[in-house]
Amino acid sequence: MKTMNIPRHRKIRIAFTACISLAMLAACSTSPKNYKTEGEKFLESEDLAKSAGYRYKYALCDQPQSIQVGTQYACIATDNDDNSWEFIIEITGDRELTVVEGKVVK
Repeated sequence: MKTMNIPRHRKIRIAFTACISLAMLAACSTSPKNYKTEGEKFLESEDLAKSAGYRYKYALCDQPQSIQVGTQYACIATDNDDNSWEFIIEITGDRELTVVEGKVVK
């Protein structure tokens, strides 16, 4: 199993990109379902592809248990080399997400 260590500067860039993306996409009320959907959209976004160096498709996220800051939830996606990835996404603010972990599982 290969683990992706994301450098701090890349985490910051991913978090910043997520903030901008979510601010534009999440104009309606916030719910766990919104965070599930936005996590999936973010993993498949061009912004993440540019900063991570991979393009992800078929993203699927669990619905978070709450929308409180600090809540983490799992997602999976497939990269452009057909490797499966598991991600942990954390809610870091109102309509803000950060990818805190990503690793290849297949």
